[in-house]
Amino acid sequence: IKQGNEGVLKIKITPRVGCKISTHPEFIIKLDKNNNLSFSKLFFKASELDFQTKQENGTVLLELEKEIDIRFKVNEDSLIGKHTISGEVIFTAVFKDNWALKTYQKFFVDFSSQRNRKLKKNKRKI
Repeated sequence: IKQGNEGVLKIKITPRVGCKISTHPEFIIKLDKNNNLSFSKLFFKASELDFQTKQENGTVLLELEKEIDIRFKVNEDSLIGKHTISGEVIFTAVFKDNWALKTYQKFFVDFSSQRNRKLKKNKRKI
């Protein structure tokens, strides 16, 4: 991704067999701050991500079939080369015998940024 351009972080949540994700306490995706990237915000709740829900055994669960797209921008003055987007998903896992555990799963993804020569030319013209 070139400096000044946008990218999309795609997240697909796939619980282990026998595990489902509860809506309460709130499911949250929390991104770590990165000075080379700009996000509209650093955390997203399930209610903002438009997940469908279903009820089983008195527990409201998230239906996690859809992929989550989080847009970001590589800052114009960012370093070129390898970058890492990292964060964690905070959720409550519900198991077959209906016991629950609030936990988290860390994630990260690497990508490379490239110099955007158009940005340099535009700055010189000003």
